Amino acid sequence: MTIIRRFLKRDRAAAIVEFALVVPLFVLLVMGVIMFSRAYTRLNSLNAALRDGARMAAADPAPDSTSHQDQIKSRVYQFSSAFGFPIDTSQVTITYTPGAPDVTVSVTNYPLFAGMTYLGGLQNIQVSRSVVFRHEWASP
Repeated sequence: MTIIRRFLKRDRAAAIVEFALVVPLFVLLVMGVIMFSRAYTRLNSLNAALRDGARMAAADPAPDSTSHQDQIKSRVYQFSSAFGFPIDTSQVTITYTPGAPDVTVSVTNYPLFAGMTYLGGLQNIQVSRSVVFRHEWASP
């Protein structure tokens, strides 16, 4: 009888149960932090790539020509690939009207949580960004 009472007074099993209840919540929290930090990194690399493309377009004599737009899109792709998140250049738009003071480089429907299919519906979140630079090319 005393052996059974001693066994029932031990609380080692309570620690295992508490651990089993806390670990899934902790893993969920850590995975959430990792996923949202990856999404924030993708957003920062997207902004940096668009800014670099807009900088190139601002110094271009004719950013509205097709060949120059292809070069600008290539620059955006190369810059974003350096971060490991290449941008689909078919979504990149360069807007410039000859004689206008500004040039705009933008992207539409960029998947923010791409590659994270285990998130449920979060991989469907898409963002659109645009960067405006003053066109600094002085015509001769």
